[in-house]
Amino acid sequence: DDRLRMFEEKGPFARYFSLLFILIGVSLLTGLFYNLPFKRFFKKTRRKKEISQKLHLVCKKRLFNLPLVNSLIITMPNIVVIIYSLIFLVSEVSFDEEVERSMFIQLHYLTIVATLLEFLFVYYWEKHRVHIKYIDHIYSETELRKQVFIRKRGKIRNRFMVASGMTTFLPLVVVMVYLVLSLTSVKELALEGYSDEQKEVLFGPWSDIIGIGQETQSEEGNDKFFYVNAIDSIVMLVGIGNGILVSFIYLLLFIRWTNRDITWPLKELLVNIRNTRGGDEEQYSIVRTNDEIGELAEGYNEMTEKIHNYVESISAMNRDLEKKVNERTREVVEQKEEIETQKEEIEAQLDLATLQRDTITNQNDLILDSIHYAKRIQTAILPPVQLLEEHLSDHFILFKPRDIVSGDYYWAREKDQKLLIAVADCTGHGVPGGFLSMLGISSMNEIVNRSAELNPGKILEQLREIVIASMHQTGSWDEAQDGIEIALCVIDLKKLSLEYSGANRPLYLVRDGAVQHIRPDRMPIGIYEQDPLPFKKHNIKLKKGDSIYLFSDGYVDQLGGPLRKTFRAINFRKLLLEIQDQPMEKQKAILLENMALWQGEVEQIDDVLVMGIRI
Repeated sequence: DDRLRMFEEKGPFARYFSLLFILIGVSLLTGLFYNLPFKRFFKKTRRKKEISQKLHLVCKKRLFNLPLVNSLIITMPNIVVIIYSLIFLVSEVSFDEEVERSMFIQLHYLTIVATLLEFLFVYYWEKHRVHIKYIDHIYSETELRKQVFIRKRGKIRNRFMVASGMTTFLPLVVVMVYLVLSLTSVKELALEGYSDEQKEVLFGPWSDIIGIGQETQSEEGNDKFFYVNAIDSIVMLVGIGNGILVSFIYLLLFIRWTNRDITWPLKELLVNIRNTRGGDEEQYSIVRTNDEIGELAEGYNEMTEKIHNYVESISAMNRDLEKKVNERTREVVEQKEEIETQKEEIEAQLDLATLQRDTITNQNDLILDSIHYAKRIQTAILPPVQLLEEHLSDHFILFKPRDIVSGDYYWAREKDQKLLIAVADCTGHGVPGGFLSMLGISSMNEIVNRSAELNPGKILEQLREIVIASMHQTGSWDEAQDGIEIALCVIDLKKLSLEYSGANRPLYLVRDGAVQHIRPDRMPIGIYEQDPLPFKKHNIKLKKGDSIYLFSDGYVDQLGGPLRKTFRAINFRKLLLEIQDQPMEKQKAILLENMALWQGEVEQIDDVLVMGIRI
């Protein structure tokens, strides 16, 4: 009367296995239906029959999803019965006996572990077959010269890590599951007390230790222990043996698959490289994987294609050259007498070429004379040296144009007992930059003459308006973005104050062994891609011994050094700190010497302008 319902017609185990067998049948039919196009494709391939475009497209579309889909189809019966088991376990009325429920729970856990192992095994087995056996039949030679994979590029290291995890941790999980399922709580025995014989059976050699002091205490503390009965011991040993067997099988198969996935493409690549080295430049390697080996194969294919194209190009050039040589030879033979008659004409052309050369030389001299005259004009409108020497006892100006005329300029004015100083860098260099620099100098003189307020930010805003109007700039995408980068200071030497505004050109203030970087507004004097904004004014309180540096970008952008790189602003600041103890004229000499050493044999790439002032 107390027998279990586990194998009765309506018992949980009977329902479980009935549902499982039905789902296995459905799974087999689903798998056959899904894989039918591949079966037809490879059957026609073996028999060398024509394959329809529709069948080819279906196989190509499903190929890389084949491992995942087949894994899901194979494990779908297990997944469904796992869900069914979970629902059955949640329902408390489904079991008449606790033993029946306990065995059903163990079956549920074992099904989960088996499903995981089955899914991973089928997935990696199918993935191995796709990359090694299927891909070069379904995709064409042209397609396999490059990556055909949907997912982003992976790494060989990750594949080794997955294989290690599969061959190590999953078998350990199987062993641990069997070990946990074999444990039985002492509480399930429902004993009110324990005799010495029962304790010795349950606790073994530990029964004497556990029994100390139990005479006066409750036996509830022993209910917290677990034991392994005889049947569970057998189940546990069988499970551990299965875990070892699974580990051995997984180890052999996964190592074999992983090695073939790596060595097979490498062997193909090495064979193709040897053939290419032997003169066969039409070889190609199949890109089977989306890892570093696939990247090597793809790079090899690109290289061989370029070599083949290069050889074809050279051959075509040789054929054309041979054809032209033959044609030229015939022309030479036919034109021999004509050349004699054209001798006088050639001599006349030579005289004409000589005359043109002399004309070009004269024109070049005139242009150079004009440029030198433009330099004299530019030099004339620069501020006189006496103005700076009158107000600044210790200063220097390092001015080294790239060409005869410079696109950089410095400017100084004295007004209302204040000294205005600027260093500017115009777009370009040479004559174009020189014209723009003269526009900037004359415009700044005009602005200062008519302005009552000596606000550097306002002066730059007015200069921007004049430049935009003079250059007829509208902001159109196809017009030249000419402009001026400038740093402008208004210095009151009596009050020891400085006001600074900058358009893409900073100010360096060296004080107490540190360089203070006063940053400019990130917009030029000229048309700008954004709406024009007011220039910010920086107020700085000066101290005796402060050093102020204004400069264009020519010094810091100069190429040189062992790696032919730019000098960079950070190295410029370090250099300024190193020479702070020197007078300004000595600093100028050091800067010139350092630039020559850095530049070496590299030509000067831009105008160089640095102004240093010591308060």
